[in-house]
Amino acid sequence: MTDAGRPPYPAPLPNDPGPPAAHGPGFAAPPRRRPMLWRHLLGPLVALTATPLGLVLVDYGAGQYLLDVYRALEPGWSADLLWLVAGGLVLTVAALSARISGLGPVLAALVWGVVPFVWYVSEPGAFYRFARDLPSTHPWFSSAPVELPLLGALLLGAGIAGRWRGREVPS
Repeated sequence: MTDAGRPPYPAPLPNDPGPPAAHGPGFAAPPRRRPMLWRHLLGPLVALTATPLGLVLVDYGAGQYLLDVYRALEPGWSADLLWLVAGGLVLTVAALSARISGLGPVLAALVWGVVPFVWYVSEPGAFYRFARDLPSTHPWFSSAPVELPLLGALLLGAGIAGRWRGREVPS
């Protein structure tokens, strides 16, 4: 409610130039946004390539370390632990791709975590026959019941966190 004769908003000051024009010294251009298409292509590309590489490095390092422990019958430092560290760093890159696009880790979680685990649970013989036929002498996925759901859950969490990260509110 306003009094009669008084406007519902404050009257401009006598020397007020008014709102800034679309150009000139008082104009601040809005920040440019990167196209979303490139983010949603780059994020999944990084996550989908880094995830299997990191998984293979972690699996290889864990398998070789376990063989060293079984041979020596006592745990200790082994150069094979470096494979584990390298794999962890590559998987960190896959999780950090959520900063580019939350879609990347979510897709990687489905492709490299959920689908292989469902395959492992439904047909373990077929899963291990396929893993045995991979081009290597190492028995890949030596601990698939642990690695695959853990990988899927962590990447899914990273993707969700990347998708709903805090946005900066202009003041």
